Amino acid sequence: MEILDGKYISSEIVQTLKAEIQKYIQEGKRVPRIDILLVGDDYASQMYVNMKEKKALDLGILVNIHTFDKEISQDQLIKLIKQLNSNSEVDGIMVQLPMPEHINESEVLESILPSKDVDGLTSTNLGKLFKNDSSAIAPATAKGVIKILEKYNIKIEGKNAVVIGRGDISGLPIAAMLQNKNATVTICHSHTQGLKDICKDADILVSSIGRAEYINSEYVKNGSVVIDVGTNRNSEGKLVGDVDFNSVKDIAGYITPVPGGVGPMTIACLFDNLIEMYKRNV
Repeated sequence: MEILDGKYISSEIVQTLKAEIQKYIQEGKRVPRIDILLVGDDYASQMYVNMKEKKALDLGILVNIHTFDKEISQDQLIKLIKQLNSNSEVDGIMVQLPMPEHINESEVLESILPSKDVDGLTSTNLGKLFKNDSSAIAPATAKGVIKILEKYNIKIEGKNAVVIGRGDISGLPIAAMLQNKNATVTICHSHTQGLKDICKDADILVSSIGRAEYINSEYVKNGSVVIDVGTNRNSEGKLVGDVDFNSVKDIAGYITPVPGGVGPMTIACLFDNLIEMYKRNV
């Protein structure tokens, strides 16, 4: 069994981005900029925004964080997003999810220009991704999963891939990107019958269900690739993935750990998206 070290790969991506940014600035170009909208006082959301701010500053990116109390109206948020859309110095706009219940997340996300949609969550970018359009901005987690597989020279073409979970942020875009690489893809969800048998046939198994250590050895084919997208806390408060690592490690050929697997890749690929958009904009 080989560990798929997302932390190491992400550090390589970050170093490459940092060098690219410095090169553009030395040529007299402006500093890349990302604007992040944070609504409410959710602790996890604040933590994630702080992590993104820290990484942006480390890369030499200008980051503006717009914080609002949870009572802000949807119209006010969309008004700000439209202002940022029209600002030529803003390269990427990110809305930290989840948002308060009175706000329609889909409508807020759809107000972001697709060319500034750093998360790749507008219907335009998701649609382009499913059409295998190279101009699509791919959601960072999905992009990170593909980069891990490619870095370790894991063959995707012709392989049976099973993705558990069908959310817009990870499950569906991961499935689309695997299909674009010519895998035969099965998407599973809470209504799927015979989940264990389906997973047992997978050459590449991706779990994005948000259930702590749910996937055990009964779901995994010998020698397969296991990608754990989940971030959960177990009964002891320990950070774990969807996969029961100790149960699966002696069966899988490759596996991503939690932490240190897909998580670091998500942040690195978010800024990889931003710099891709910046290059189109300067």
